[in-house]
Amino acid sequence: MLDADDVVVNDNSSDEVIEEVEVDEEEKKKKKKNKSVNYGKISTAIGETKAKGIVVLPPDINKSDLIFKPDINRNAIIYGMKGINRIGTELVIQIFQNRPYTSIEDFLSKVKVNKPQMINLIKAGAFDELYDNDRIAIMNKYLDMIAEKKKRITLQNMNMLATKGMIPKEFEFEQRVFFFNKYIKRKGNRDDKYYFIDTISYKFFEENYDIEKLTDIVIDGDNINAKLSQTIWDNIYDKAMDPIRGWMKKNQQEILDNLNNNLVEEVREKYALGTLSSWEMDSLGFYYHEHELANLDNKTYDIVNYFDLNEEPEVERTFLTKDQSQITMFKISRIAGTVIDKDKNKSSVTLLTPNGVVVVKVWKNQFAAWDKQISERQPDGKKKIIERSWFQRGNKLIITGIRRGDNFIPKKYKNTPYPLFEKINEIENGIIVDSSTERAEASA
Repeated sequence: MLDADDVVVNDNSSDEVIEEVEVDEEEKKKKKKNKSVNYGKISTAIGETKAKGIVVLPPDINKSDLIFKPDINRNAIIYGMKGINRIGTELVIQIFQNRPYTSIEDFLSKVKVNKPQMINLIKAGAFDELYDNDRIAIMNKYLDMIAEKKKRITLQNMNMLATKGMIPKEFEFEQRVFFFNKYIKRKGNRDDKYYFIDTISYKFFEENYDIEKLTDIVIDGDNINAKLSQTIWDNIYDKAMDPIRGWMKKNQQEILDNLNNNLVEEVREKYALGTLSSWEMDSLGFYYHEHELANLDNKTYDIVNYFDLNEEPEVERTFLTKDQSQITMFKISRIAGTVIDKDKNKSSVTLLTPNGVVVVKVWKNQFAAWDKQISERQPDGKKKIIERSWFQRGNKLIITGIRRGDNFIPKKYKNTPYPLFEKINEIENGIIVDSSTERAEASA
């Protein structure tokens, strides 16, 4: 049974992992404060709790409190709703007020929640108990609901089918006619009787139709302007689209299924890529399922357990310089984990390794270099993000350095064969198949 003394994450300790921070400008004006989750402290507390043999369960939409809650019957602790990423206190209160819930449809009918919030509730496992713990099925169900699937295929879907590359090549000309039609019918490009033809549309019309159907042609150097009777063109367009209409009618269900599957996959790519473990890191900052690096081939990459290292770095060798100063060279080690938090003021990164939480103390200038977001200016003047911070929560890093006390210090020598930081992008069967060792470079 769960003894009160064994509850590491009780009401007091839970308050310690939620710090006071100011929210957006509007809230500042009202002098209101919200709570920001300290995922580093949460993961440390969870690690201590697990070490006592107590299970930490994912949040439960019908059972969780604001913060961690003991479940005596299961000798477990249930994760708090406030600890879920994107889930603010006001939403949590709304969730509490409308309990219980029997399905995600029931939940959505009672609670006002946006897509990212709902996705994170599902990723966190909040609805697991309602669906026999099949979180993937729950996610698929919700993605299917928000994909804005079509009920039938008509010419109104032509633009979507074309942009998704779903029009057969045999209808390439009809597709070009469709976009020509869309171009000349754009806003402000007509009067009561005519469509206005410019240099671009004139070229297409000249190549494919009788130029004598155009009126008021004006040629000024490379610029051409003309008019096209709406009645004449609409008749031409209507006949030109007959082959496409025939294809849509004959293959209605196949096209509809392909398009709807495509729409579902688009929302999946936007919101729900990854594994159950990566979902939990996104939404909770800890792994209820297996750590994403649990099966990494540590031997191949010389990765060690931080907690097996001596608290003071091991001296590998010493030597004297020309002025008789003694230089000490320490044994360099590598650790691997997932970023769960960072502290810019302390230039530190909290790393969740498969063996526990490690605080990485980074040299200030070094921290800034790896933490900055890299962008480049586009021709339209807007900035495009090329690469986000390497210390962003969820990034999986291998860090080269030494242990000193309760911290790991990034460090390498000239002959150290490994980079200071390596960001793991993809792993297959314990082997790193894609990683980065240098920051991206934005073009001038």
